[in-house]
Amino acid sequence: MSRPAQANQAEESLSVWDLPLRLFHWGLAAAVITNVVTANIGRMDIHERSGLTVLALVIFRVMWGFLGGHHARFVNFVRAPLAVLSWLRSPADASVPRKAGHSPLAALSVLALLAVTGFMAMTGMFASDGILFDGPLAHLAPAQSEAATKIHHRAKLALILLVVMHLVAILVYKFGKKVNLTRAMVTGRASEAPGRISGANGRISRERLILGIVLIASLQLAAHMIPLLRPAW
Repeated sequence: MSRPAQANQAEESLSVWDLPLRLFHWGLAAAVITNVVTANIGRMDIHERSGLTVLALVIFRVMWGFLGGHHARFVNFVRAPLAVLSWLRSPADASVPRKAGHSPLAALSVLALLAVTGFMAMTGMFASDGILFDGPLAHLAPAQSEAATKIHHRAKLALILLVVMHLVAILVYKFGKKVNLTRAMVTGRASEAPGRISGANGRISRERLILGIVLIASLQLAAHMIPLLRPAW
């Protein structure tokens, strides 16, 4: 395909993911990887900061689920359990254009990932190893810090499972259905040709774009000020 043809296709392709949502997605991926690596090498100072980054990103995503573009809003992709079962039972039809945005099953994955990462970020703030590291809010509930630490560590298995499922889904779409979901999350536009995908336009206004970026920055600033609540002693 020539460059002009590629440019025209890019201009005509459906906008799906708005920029604030994409910043959240890649920011969360980077923060989760940093969390895992720093926990394994004992860099708890960096681990704490990446955990606070996760906390702010999860809070942003919940808010953006009501304020963001069409495909970012929960009301437009979260479905009831019966609707998810119906979607799973319906036969695949290659001739029917794919619906843009999260599938009903992927919506459950989104909610689960937000729940697990948010839960781990919260419990991490109250965790303590009893020797060298205390979470920034561990002093507020010292009697529960041991339980928070155990729960925090056990939730890691659920997080790993969700990440693996997410990667498997990406590979299935890429090699099985020939749909590049990763490229769409980079560019914000559907990777399929216009006739192969249907759905509402996910583009947002400049005002809402600015709102999203300011919201992300403000929540990050607030989250990273939480360690200031740690007592000096």
